[in-house]
Amino acid sequence: MILMNKEVEIESRELKETLNGLWHYFETDFIDEATTQYEQKVSAGLSNLDVALSGGFSHQLYALIGRMGDERNAFLSFMAEHLALNGYKVLYYTSHDTANSILQKILVRHDYKLHREQAPSLSAIISKISSSSRTLQEYQTNLYPILTNIHVETNNCVDTDLLVDMIKSFKRTNPKVAILLDEEEPPIYQRTIYRIRDQIHLRTINKIAKEYEVPIFMNVTLAKGDFERITAGYRTTLEIETNVDNIILFSNHVSPNKTLHSTLNPYVIKLIIRSNTSPYKTQITHLTYHPTPFYFQDA
Repeated sequence: MILMNKEVEIESRELKETLNGLWHYFETDFIDEATTQYEQKVSAGLSNLDVALSGGFSHQLYALIGRMGDERNAFLSFMAEHLALNGYKVLYYTSHDTANSILQKILVRHDYKLHREQAPSLSAIISKISSSSRTLQEYQTNLYPILTNIHVETNNCVDTDLLVDMIKSFKRTNPKVAILLDEEEPPIYQRTIYRIRDQIHLRTINKIAKEYEVPIFMNVTLAKGDFERITAGYRTTLEIETNVDNIILFSNHVSPNKTLHSTLNPYVIKLIIRSNTSPYKTQITHLTYHPTPFYFQDA
């Protein structure tokens, strides 16, 4: 009986210490940390996505997960343009795009925003610009504040030490820096040693985002089994869900009439957002994607 009472007393004391510990955190550091957390949010330029992200992107790593050839590369170029227009210095590492293809995406999207009712093809836009010095001057004036803030590097894999050096260099002239990573996909069937290497790489990138206070957007293409597992909410062999703070899953297309659905026409995409640093562990939102001008808007 005496032993039981002592156990109850110990449990009660431990519980009290736990409660006091949380109160002490609330009383001292919580308000400052939470205020800073929301003040540092970066708008995505899309209201639905901002709401799902509790106000926008933080200085953290966001792994963009999907299938090969999906909307993620267009989304990266969309974010590059949006961030650059809002004064961010954007470092864009890519293994799938070139400076030429990224610029074409930005160009056709810009034209679409100016002349949405016309929606000309990319070749028609290039022809229009090349045949009119006045139009060329107009586009150069409009795109100058965007393109001067985007730096493109073509690499299959990012050297993290070099990445840190670039961040430090950019921050000397502009404290607002964002990183976009589109590395080469790992092989489908990986040996354990390579899988561990990729896990370490993810953790390193995740750490860099927080330590140097930069939002990092990183394309991660998983093997079919892992993609199906993470979509269903299960662990992946890469353990990406524990190695990065945030996941944005480009899960599927939503079409009200599948017989009329075409990737040449606008369609709705479903995003599943999972975060290890937010009280809202899973959020779902929808965006409308216009594939011809590489344009995103709220669904």
